[in-house]
Parts: sequence; C-alpha cells; structure tokens
Amino acid sequence: MMWTQLLLTCVAVASMGVQSHDVNITLKFEEENSRLLHLGENWKYPAWSCDEIAETKADKESGWYWIQSCQSCKSQLTYCDFDRELMGRKHWIRALHLNISDPQQPCPSSSFRLVTQDGLRLCGRSNGPGCKSVFANTNDLPYQRVCGRATMFRYYSTDGFERYVHCPGCTIEDPYVDGLSITYGSSGNRKHAWSFAVLHDCTSASTVNYRTPPNFVGNNFFCGAATHHAHNGLYSHDPLFTDQWFCVQLPQPTTERLEMRLCSDQDVDNEDALFQLVELYVQ
Repeated sequence: MMWTQLLLTCVAVASMGVQSHDVNITLKFEEENSRLLHLGENWKYPAWSCDEIAETKADKESGWYWIQSCQSCKSQLTYCDFDRELMGRKHWIRALHLNISDPQQPCPSSSFRLVTQDGLRLCGRSNGPGCKSVFANTNDLPYQRVCGRATMFRYYSTDGFERYVHCPGCTIEDPYVDGLSITYGSSGNRKHAWSFAVLHDCTSASTVNYRTPPNFVGNNFFCGAATHHAHNGLYSHDPLFTDQWFCVQLPQPTTERLEMRLCSDQDVDNEDALFQLVELYVQ
C-alpha cells in the first residue's frame, strides 16, 4: 500500500511539472506574440531596429517607435522613416528635423536667433564669430551611413571657405566655413561628413579661394551662391541647396554623436548663414 501511494504521489507531481512547463511555454509564446503585435509601440515592447519593425509589421507607418539597440541598453523613442529611399535603401532613422518655416518650430536652442523677414522664418547664430551646435538624436544606435539636406539663405557677406585660406593652422574644430558643418565625434576629435558653403559666386575664377575646401572636407560639400540683391542684408529670393541631398558612407559603424554646426568667422551683424530646414538621417 505504501509503495502504491508513493507511486501515485510521484505521478501526480510529475504531471504537475508537465502542466507547469506547458503553462510557461504558453506564457512565453503569448508574451512574444504580444511583443511582435505591439513592436516598438511602447517601452515594454521595444524593437532592436527600424529594420525589425519593417520586417515584422505589414501595416508599418513612418513615425516614433521605441528602439533598444542591445539587451542591456535602455529603450528610447526613435523616428523611423519607412518611406524615404536614400542610397538605394529604406528604413532610415531620422536623427534631426528642423523645419523653421513651421510657426510651431522654434530655433533649437538659445545659441540661435530667430530671423523673421520677407515672409520667412529662419534661424541664425545668436552671436559670433564661431559655430553654434545642435546634436542629432541617434540614441546611441550604431550607424554607418549619413544622409541629409538643408535649405539656407545668405545674410550679408558670407564667403564659403575663405576663412580657411587665410588661416593655415585652422582645423575642423574652427569655423572653417561660412555655412553648415556636419560632423561626428566629440569636440577635439570631430570627423567630417559634409559641408554646406554659402557665398556669392560658385563658378567664377575670382572666387576660387572661397570655394576651395580644406583637405578634410575633400569633395564632400555643396557650394551655394546667392545672386539677387539683398534686402536688409538677407538674400531672401535665393534659397540655397533646395532639394540637394548628400549621402556618405563612413569608414566603419559608429555610435558617436552626429552634430550640425552653423558657422561663420565674423559677427552676426557682418555675416551669417541662416537655415530654414535641416534634416539628417542615419542607418
């Protein structure tokens, strides 16, 4: 009798173990199913990347999603663009979007001033000479490709790379361009991605020094020339770089901060390069 009771007890315990195991499997399946169903929609169910969302959700739309780049990393809201194709690829992270023509969009910080003139809303440096900085929101996610665009306006006497011509010791850390500088890396160790040089002429022999970039820029730049007459210093009829996109592939993947700097070697009363739109995308 004792052995029979013992056997029945063992069978019951084993049966409970099997049931418990099945319950655990079911719970894990339901949890994973819920994660995939709500992938990236809240912090409880972050995606590993915009690519994972694109591959998992058939009804995906460009917008803000929670992304967690590694198991021990904190999930962060990240804008995934599933529609735009750059470098023959989709599923980009929109790291920076500044559309100052939108009345609800302020300049990014107190380092910049809002300029409203001739029906335009633009941002320029608050003071100078020097550079004013904005960091893109890459959320410490690794990236190797950078694309972007800008719409800018010339203000008074900006002259491209002319500063660098007369400053042989200047580096990427200095205001080497009148315009935008797109770099990655920390201060003192910046690496160049792209430059937008703003001046009055991009073609004539007389301005060759103004449009000749430093070696660290190479061919990675746009030259934008304002040719119409200025109104109170602003060349409002000459939007520059409109619909010009740049794309670069970095030597290796990085999680370093992506930075936009608005630069000029003179005070804002003498010259400035004003931006209306800046967008940066990484992958």
